[in-house]
Amino acid sequence: MSIFLFERDDEKGVIDNLRLLIQMSLKSIELLKEYMDSKDEKILKEIIKIEEEGDETTKNIRITLEKAFLPNMRRELSRSAELLDETLDSLKHAAMLYELLKGEFDKYLKDEIDLVLMITVDMFEHLDRVLDVIEKGGDLDPIIKEIKDKEKFIDDIYQNRIYKYLVNLKVSSFWEGKILCDFIDNIVNISDYIEDVADELHIIYLHTK
Repeated sequence: MSIFLFERDDEKGVIDNLRLLIQMSLKSIELLKEYMDSKDEKILKEIIKIEEEGDETTKNIRITLEKAFLPNMRRELSRSAELLDETLDSLKHAAMLYELLKGEFDKYLKDEIDLVLMITVDMFEHLDRVLDVIEKGGDLDPIIKEIKDKEKFIDDIYQNRIYKYLVNLKVSSFWEGKILCDFIDNIVNISDYIEDVADELHIIYLHTK
């Protein structure tokens, strides 16, 4: 069952803009990986520009929601847009923190961060499938379970592998250690935002069953 009680452009516009925020996040992840290899200033500026465009898209969603969907659905949809906007903020902050790091990551840390980003991309693709179900109908429960399982996997990588590795990592100063930890926190936190968006959309789905 679709939540589209009315086949109107306003409802479709909200869903399309949520999809756009997901595509912006995927593009920013791709750019961040390139930036980590090159530290090319043009790539950093592009990541910042995408975050600014995300602010505008989120604003448009809030405005459109004033006249779209039933009132009891608007809170979850507005919150979903805010959370997706947070993912773009996290990617921008991660890139800006990486700019401050003097050296490159060693192979172990680089591989673990690449793995977290790869799983995060997969989570975004599942979130896009959630929007398909919201728009066209279908079974949401298995997709939500996939997202939650992947979020737990990232938590496990962070707590049992990255964090334990960082504890024993030698750094040259307090600030180098703080910037490194803040960078990783911004990367890992994205999976929490994706899970929270899935939960918000799940609430709407359950109300329409």
